[in-house]
Amino acid sequence: MRAWFDRLANRGVVLFVGAIVLTVVLVTLFNMVISREELERQARNQVETVARMVAYELDRKLIVRFNVLTEAADTMSMDSASFRNFSSLLMERQQPLRHLFRNIFLVDEEGVLLEEYPNMVDLVGMNLSDRAYFRDTVAQLAPQISEPFTSHATGHPSVVMTAPVFDHNRSFVGLFAGFIDLTSSNFLSEVSRTAIGNDGYIIVASRSGLLLAQEDKVKGIQSVSMVNQATMGAMDGFEGVVHTRNRHGKEVMVAVQQLNMAPWFVAVTWPLDDAYAPANRLREALALTAAVAVLILLPLAVWLFRRYLNPLGEVADQIRDRHLGLRDSPVDAGGYREIRDLAEAFNRVFSDRTEVEARLRAERQRAESILGALYEGIIMTDTLGNIRYANPATETFIGTSGRLEGQSLFQLVSFETEQEEWSAAHFLASDEIQGMDGVLRNKQQQAFDVEVTTLHVSRGEPDERLVFVIRDDSERRRQEKQLSWQATHDGLTSLLNRRAFAAELVKWLGQAPSLQTHSVVMMIDLDHFKPVNDQGGHLLGDELLRRLADILRQSVRQSDVVARLGGDEFAILLPACGLDRARALAEQVRRDIEALRLYQDGKSFGVTASIGLTELTAGDNGPKELMARADEGAYAAKAQGRNQVVTVSAPKDD
Repeated sequence: MRAWFDRLANRGVVLFVGAIVLTVVLVTLFNMVISREELERQARNQVETVARMVAYELDRKLIVRFNVLTEAADTMSMDSASFRNFSSLLMERQQPLRHLFRNIFLVDEEGVLLEEYPNMVDLVGMNLSDRAYFRDTVAQLAPQISEPFTSHATGHPSVVMTAPVFDHNRSFVGLFAGFIDLTSSNFLSEVSRTAIGNDGYIIVASRSGLLLAQEDKVKGIQSVSMVNQATMGAMDGFEGVVHTRNRHGKEVMVAVQQLNMAPWFVAVTWPLDDAYAPANRLREALALTAAVAVLILLPLAVWLFRRYLNPLGEVADQIRDRHLGLRDSPVDAGGYREIRDLAEAFNRVFSDRTEVEARLRAERQRAESILGALYEGIIMTDTLGNIRYANPATETFIGTSGRLEGQSLFQLVSFETEQEEWSAAHFLASDEIQGMDGVLRNKQQQAFDVEVTTLHVSRGEPDERLVFVIRDDSERRRQEKQLSWQATHDGLTSLLNRRAFAAELVKWLGQAPSLQTHSVVMMIDLDHFKPVNDQGGHLLGDELLRRLADILRQSVRQSDVVARLGGDEFAILLPACGLDRARALAEQVRRDIEALRLYQDGKSFGVTASIGLTELTAGDNGPKELMARADEGAYAAKAQGRNQVVTVSAPKDD
């Protein structure tokens, strides 16, 4: 044994293998600890993220419904009598909201149900004044969401959202409400079916202790289990992640997130044995990997030390002499194969220096070929702006062909941004630029919308270089302009859309105090448009809308604003027009619309228009109030038999 250890190679094998074994064991133990901690952190982040995302999504759905109800209620501004008389028309206009609610209904200020859609059970005339959501809405005059309850019709957890309706003097005239089935496909059904890992689950409950959704439980509202301390804490407003035990006694990780829009919370529960299952599998895999590594490295270590721990002095001397030029013949060493391999390798490297240099030149030519095939212009200059290299694509931007090396880049072209023109000094002083938008102009007066990227090579050194990457950006900017147009115009008629029309109203409201002649808003609601779609088809209906848009464009001044607000509803803003002239124009528009006829399969199709007019005054608070007043005129025109023009006076200042 002593003789065996006297050999340096054998001692090296023992030390090397011992170090490998110790390292593998330590790394395995360390990885096991770290992996469990990391897995716990990831699991904690996962349940916390899921809880936050579910709560955010529920808040978003509630906000969307709140906003829809509130905006719809704002458009119903009228006196109490009109609200009752026009309730059927108002409900007809709100039928597109059906996809957000199971039912929608209108209630007057006394609590009497005026309209319901869809009218599954005839409840019109029922008095709802004793309902909590009606009392809360009347008391606070603000949108409300009811306490969850079990619906008699469906047996599912449900809530009612309400929004108050006011007249133009901000007096309460009724409310607009929506009935939500919490287990519907667009609300909580996905939450109740969502699983965390293999055994985790999500619940949604109210802070009053009502269970709204858990693991496909949709039959009515149940009470929250009081066994889980995280759930009990959530009822008191707790948010965060805790370790606790579920009703089966298993250790679980629970993340709680409170909602902002309702007194509800989301609790995500994940059993720890399910969450840490990957760590257990990783421990077994690490142990197997360590054993395999030792079995592979042991013979490898023996081979390495016995092959390479032999005297190499002679080879080292020959290599040194060859390098210094004291030896002309190749290194020639006898003995073991590793020494011969080393000698042959040195001889090959030394003798193939010319071949290596040739390969480097070939690689450079290949790089230049790749740069030459690019569509972007690639230019390298010195710190004075003199071109040192330019690929062929650069000629398109420069506007000239031939050798560009040696010429000044900034005498051939100029770079302009929205703020200033950039010189070589600007680029030299700035940090590396990623995608700067600008305009490149050459001596041929050609202008290109470009995106410029610059890189500094050997910055601060005598051989510092600037690399410019110039990309033609005209197509992207064209697409951005097109998207901007689409965002403000109706795709069918090319008229302004509701958002752009509201922006124009805001602009002219700001100028109202300085105008001697009032501006006028005209709201146009088509009569009998639905039969055109039903009998003639949607293509005929679309053609009718386009022809009507042409009539409106041809009827107004160049300064007037024409918009399609949606469906069969149009609007016109007549700046500094005056009410008398606006009435005459409205009557002409009404007659032109009535005269328009389309023919298909021997049948004649046409519509009439109910038009509401109102003046824009300095006392108007915003576009919603103004449009609601003009819309009230259109409602009145429909109530008086349609195909009429009705003017609604602006409220007088106190």
